[in-house]
Amino acid sequence: MRVAKPRTATAADVTRAYVDEHPSIREALRDDLLNYTALARLVQAERGVRNEEAVTIACRRYQRELARDMPELRAIRAVLAASRIQVHTDVALVRVRDDSEALDRLLGLARRTLPTLSGRQVFEVFQGTRATTVLCDEGLLSTLLPEVPGRLRVAVERGLAIISFRSRPDVAEIPGVVAYLAEALFLRGVNCLETVSVHTDSLFVFPHKDLIRAYQTLSALIPAEELPASLVRRG
Repeated sequence: MRVAKPRTATAADVTRAYVDEHPSIREALRDDLLNYTALARLVQAERGVRNEEAVTIACRRYQRELARDMPELRAIRAVLAASRIQVHTDVALVRVRDDSEALDRLLGLARRTLPTLSGRQVFEVFQGTRATTVLCDEGLLSTLLPEVPGRLRVAVERGLAIISFRSRPDVAEIPGVVAYLAEALFLRGVNCLETVSVHTDSLFVFPHKDLIRAYQTLSALIPAEELPASLVRRG
């Protein structure tokens, strides 16, 4: 019985794999914004491919395929185009150790507080495996902190801002939406302290000093909206 030999990866195989492993390169290649020779030399150096011309040809062919076939990206952009972007300033973050007593107090506070909040105020509780995180308006700290013994507080941060996307319900069925937003922030060098996805809402938390750049980056992904007046005043 003759055993088939394993197929040797071609220059095209190696090139496609390299591009797919680097989403930012893949997107730039799709939009035809890369120098093919420079990309070919990068693939050669990192993957040990000898034939530069073969890699360059593979880059050009893959670019044409990517430009033709973008159903996933079109779906993401369609969801974002129909999303609402909101900005909340003067936000605090309180991180509490995983403790049943503290969690009971926080949930009790939430039940008492949520009915009294206006639509623009923030009070969000997220339980992780090691800690519970609360995002709230800074003005609520005077009510929140007495509910949490100091020994259970991991961190209290003030001067934060939230940028949230409110999307259609089908956002849960479309892969890559949060990754697409996060990559845009990464490429601009914007640090995000927290990222939370809850049903149709995607929340990103930033230090206030990074808010302008973060807003410019994320709002560029959807139809332009007027910058909130509070954001302009404090910029």
